[in-house]
Amino acid sequence: MFSVILYGRNDSHGYNLHKRAAISFNALAEVMSDPDDEILFVDYNTPDDHPTFPEAIHDTLTDKAKQVMRVLRVRPDQHVRHRLKTHLVALEAQSRNVALRRSNPRNRWILYTNTDMLLVPRNEKESLSDILGAIPDGFYQVPRFEIPEMLWEAAFDRRDPVGNLAKLRDWSVRFHLNQVVHNYMPMKYDALGDFQAALRDDMFAIHGFDEDMILGWHCDSNLAARLALYRGRVDTLVDKLFGYHCDHTRVAAANNKGRATRMNDQDRFIWNVATPYVPAQAETWGWPDVEIEEIRLDRETPYQRYSAGLDKAIEPATMPFVETSLEWQLFDDLTYDLPHTLPFVCDQVVTFPRSTNLMLVATRPDFVSSFAKAWKGMGFTGPLLIPQECEGLPPDLPGVERAPFAEQLASAELFIFEFGLATQTATEPVRAGRQMGPIDKKRLKVAERLFKRAAATEAETRPEGRRVPRRFIGVNVIYNKFWHTFTNYVGANINPFCSQVLAGLPREDESLKGKVLKFRGRHAL
Repeated sequence: MFSVILYGRNDSHGYNLHKRAAISFNALAEVMSDPDDEILFVDYNTPDDHPTFPEAIHDTLTDKAKQVMRVLRVRPDQHVRHRLKTHLVALEAQSRNVALRRSNPRNRWILYTNTDMLLVPRNEKESLSDILGAIPDGFYQVPRFEIPEMLWEAAFDRRDPVGNLAKLRDWSVRFHLNQVVHNYMPMKYDALGDFQAALRDDMFAIHGFDEDMILGWHCDSNLAARLALYRGRVDTLVDKLFGYHCDHTRVAAANNKGRATRMNDQDRFIWNVATPYVPAQAETWGWPDVEIEEIRLDRETPYQRYSAGLDKAIEPATMPFVETSLEWQLFDDLTYDLPHTLPFVCDQVVTFPRSTNLMLVATRPDFVSSFAKAWKGMGFTGPLLIPQECEGLPPDLPGVERAPFAEQLASAELFIFEFGLATQTATEPVRAGRQMGPIDKKRLKVAERLFKRAAATEAETRPEGRRVPRRFIGVNVIYNKFWHTFTNYVGANINPFCSQVLAGLPREDESLKGKVLKFRGRHAL
């Protein structure tokens, strides 16, 4: 019957976002009763090394919410075309259009709302699907009522949408919550963007949201102005439905700077709108030619992929714990516990696109074979690019491509550099004062040279069309001789030694420029 369209990203936008969103997702699912109903959440520009926002809170969602939700992931490299045009990290018009293009064509209605709304049918026996199924064609709004923060934050249970809706019915009377705030037409009510129901066919006819609106605010008012022209009127469902918003104004959101807030031009996009159509984007709205990842929370989570990959690569531990040390005299000892370290490496990559081309520069053959099994087990289809300069590694591993480093560099989308001892065996003690042998020194020298070359020339050697910096993951680079080497070139957090892994983007600070320029001069591509 209807598709709910929402958008956001895995950040802390506003106050207590995770709770507000879980309350809203679960409540929206609860008022759905048609088998075609769906919640489309566009996860826009979440960093590649993070899960999407719904994946991050999936444990707080009801089974029904997971079943009806489709997550459409817009990656940072898909947003980058807009990065220099806007201060925003998530774009509303683009997000909503991406979802509209991919919504269920069997659904008659599109419902635009936000991730902190609860919709309460006035007749407890009716669902929202029932309501939308019985009304005539049109464009509908409802007023927004506010829920004080103390009520939703302290009294709502995320996973009890039935109880939350019942509380709202009680609170609306006890605490006088229901105040209708009228607005200038075609914005029938204040905060109209929290409920706008439009026919799917109408949205396609007018070319979706106006994608020139990239400064934030008033996208909903622009849509109302255009649909009012297209339909000739704005209708209301206040006689059938109440909408409640989880107020979160104690802490200003990132796009709310008070009087200094940057907004889309109201004259251009509201008061002077003369046509419902946006002909300039008639063929491109919603990015029809862009491949958008879809995630279903009721089918697979990142944890399931992660654990499946590790199950292919390592066996369960047979000891209650293992021991190591970071004492200063062990600074040159590069031995490490592979089964302990591999989960931290996989943790860094599991959220990336499955088609990712990953360059793997390594010294330990057992690390390469183990990671290759985990990579495939996590469902990745992209190749592991291992430069021919890396000697002594297992031959003919599935999914591995060997070629000269310079040839592979321009197709790599993610990097792992591993600095271990090629001669370390699986049974020898870890960090007990082990010295490097000639083979170890030779292979580490190659790995270090390739790492510096990749990091120093990252901007010039990115895949064609890519403008987002590529991520570097360093294995066995904490509290040893490669710690400073890695962090001189990569902006990484200071991580606990226990993880043995650092990750980040190539540094761009002033202190590094001279070193990088000097390196580039000596090692021209």
